[in-house]
Amino acid sequence: MGNSGRVTGWTIAGTILIGVSIIALLFASAYPYWQQAEKTRDTGIPSIGLWSICFRADGYPAPSWANDILGNRYYGCNYVFDRDLRKIVDWIYPAWFKAVVIFVTLGLITQPLCIILNILYYARMVSAYKEHRLLLVSSIINANEGLLVAIAIIIFGIMSAKDAKWLPMPESNHLSYSYAVCAIVPVLCFFAAMCHTVDFLRIKSYKDRDARAQTYARGEFARY
Repeated sequence: MGNSGRVTGWTIAGTILIGVSIIALLFASAYPYWQQAEKTRDTGIPSIGLWSICFRADGYPAPSWANDILGNRYYGCNYVFDRDLRKIVDWIYPAWFKAVVIFVTLGLITQPLCIILNILYYARMVSAYKEHRLLLVSSIINANEGLLVAIAIIIFGIMSAKDAKWLPMPESNHLSYSYAVCAIVPVLCFFAAMCHTVDFLRIKSYKDRDARAQTYARGEFARY
């Protein structure tokens, strides 16, 4: 089967969708706008992301339930593992938020792996008989990652509003654009998985047909 049969619009579309999902995951991880306070309400914590939290510019203490014995005031945006935040990191990262971060971070690991599998396929780095399986593996990884990120999106959407011991005044906060960008990742992953599954099945059917044709041509069924 020639190159024209190996690489189709389905193959390319799947690869592009994987690339876009990586960009979306990077954006969602880089900017501290998963949740944002209403501009008309002073909650002391204007916004928070997966890896950073922003306090009021003139300083704000962690809430009483954060167990910050010294009662320090925190200023501006900080990386969550900054030395100054060590005492309150357990408050910033309740168990449900840790799960969200883990699921999204897995995407930043597995999606580049899918790109590598795609490159191996385009470059014919695997035997012609088995190379279509790269598309199947890519599909499986994408489907699983889409599911994990979808779960992360649901968990954050529910718990950020429900957990009264997380950010102060949850009723004055709303989901923001980093969250929205991450919310499209499951859609991208599922469509990428669909594209490569379609291509895998198409190529597999061709290979199975060619194998049957060769078997009949050799007359191997004559003995039956």
